[in-house]
Amino acid sequence: MEINKKLLSEKKWAFILIFYLLLFIPVFYFWANNINLKDKYMAWLTCIVIGLALCGIDLFLKKKGEKIYLIFLFLLSIVPNMVVWGYLYVSHLCMKRDMFWVIFTTHAAESKEYIGDFISWEIFAINIIYLFLGVLFIVKAKAKSRHSIRVKKHLPLFVVSIAIVLTGIILQYTVQAIPTFDFYKSRVLFWKANRVFEEEKEFRKNLKMNVECSLPDSTDHVFIAILGESTSTCHMSLYGYHRKTTPLMDARSDELAVYTDVVTPDNHTFGAMQKILSFADHKNPEYYRQKPSLVEIFNAAGFETYWISNKAALTKWGGSYGIIAQEAKHLYDLSSLETDDEIVLPSLDKALTDPVGKNKIIFIHLMGNHHAYDCRYPEEYNHFNYERDRDLPDLGFRDDEMMEVIDEYDNSILYGDFVFSSILDRIKNEEKSSFLLFFSDHGEEVNDTREARGHFMSDVYPCQARIPFVFWQSEKYKEEMPGIVVDTSRPYNTENIIYSLSTLSALRYNDYNGTASIFSKEYIVPGKRLVGNEDYEKDILPKIAPEN
Repeated sequence: MEINKKLLSEKKWAFILIFYLLLFIPVFYFWANNINLKDKYMAWLTCIVIGLALCGIDLFLKKKGEKIYLIFLFLLSIVPNMVVWGYLYVSHLCMKRDMFWVIFTTHAAESKEYIGDFISWEIFAINIIYLFLGVLFIVKAKAKSRHSIRVKKHLPLFVVSIAIVLTGIILQYTVQAIPTFDFYKSRVLFWKANRVFEEEKEFRKNLKMNVECSLPDSTDHVFIAILGESTSTCHMSLYGYHRKTTPLMDARSDELAVYTDVVTPDNHTFGAMQKILSFADHKNPEYYRQKPSLVEIFNAAGFETYWISNKAALTKWGGSYGIIAQEAKHLYDLSSLETDDEIVLPSLDKALTDPVGKNKIIFIHLMGNHHAYDCRYPEEYNHFNYERDRDLPDLGFRDDEMMEVIDEYDNSILYGDFVFSSILDRIKNEEKSSFLLFFSDHGEEVNDTREARGHFMSDVYPCQARIPFVFWQSEKYKEEMPGIVVDTSRPYNTENIIYSLSTLSALRYNDYNGTASIFSKEYIVPGKRLVGNEDYEKDILPKIAPEN
């Protein structure tokens, strides 16, 4: 059969479905703040070209073959288009590859909370309409399609159509223009990256690591590193916030070193934790796979290592950084209990009393202030209430719902203050040579300077980049380690935390870099501090500062 008006008329509903699936997201690109005008036009052009190629393939199909083809395309599009549209609606950002990787590392409970916290009726309604129209177009296409053309008679068209689609899948620029392509290609690359990490991890097990520890043998040392989650200095009274969200830390501020200019290397857990737990940084991301992890270094130095987590990171796909957590000699994964952070305290007590006769380092990973914020504290910490106290300025854009979200976040900070103080009390009671270091993976925007909450991966604002960095040391530790420099005004990026913890623990090895350790006499202030791909001083800091 020739390509004529009758054939094209029969195929029109199939064509409509194909362009509907491809152009569903580009229609909403006017919302996207992270795509320039040129790329928006190019995305439209790419989708149209790929759409024509997919329509070309459809010309060779009829009845059952076409039905399978269209249903396959529709099913492939559902998750990418719904996810990308929802994220675009909430954040005004278009998802790209690294953002998809964050989704792949998010466990079921977190996903459920995200849906409950961010999915509005508008998103739900649009998704229902999307599904309805997709099914409708498939039904109409099935009813109309009776004819097709033969490959032998139209071989050039068939070859060109297949070639265009394959090229669209292979080329990175075209892949990014089509969410369905980008989503599944990102999933494959994520799987490959984790497989490579596993292989290199096995390879590193056979490498001899020479790590020297110069701590006095006569003293039993206990060190604790607390990793918070989504904690921003913008909502901590310890850092000047007007609400008393950290009263316990405030009361003991004379014994805490509170660093005032520390930022995260990435505005999401996946990217931040990979740098925090390894030698990787923005210049050398490959070091995450190629060099020993933070936990491996302490293992090689003879420490007894503990990982206590209320954040689901110990599964195989736990942000891939979960693989590093599993290198600890003692694992306590408490995330399945889905309860508040004080659940870590009994495990901490067990680790502190463990009679191993070795120096100990205990990593505690909290759920902290991760959304949904109202799920991060027990009812007795439901303290802040805007409607009652009227203690939050509206800043010209805040409505009652936004104020309520701020209340919930501040309550979670208040509860986190209790958890921190409980951990500190326990290590103080040990009366050993000890230090405690607390910092967060990244900050959080909670309607501070705009109508937004969360830690979006682009268009980062100061509250999303600034993180608490609090250091405590026992008197015995101070006597043993007089060379530790405590200068709370030093600018710092926690992508170099591996060197700072090494300084505090008197560890030395071939890759040690004192100039990157905030506690070292050799420390050099970094010329540029990147948060994701944005320069903190140049791109982020000049943005509107919070006034609440």
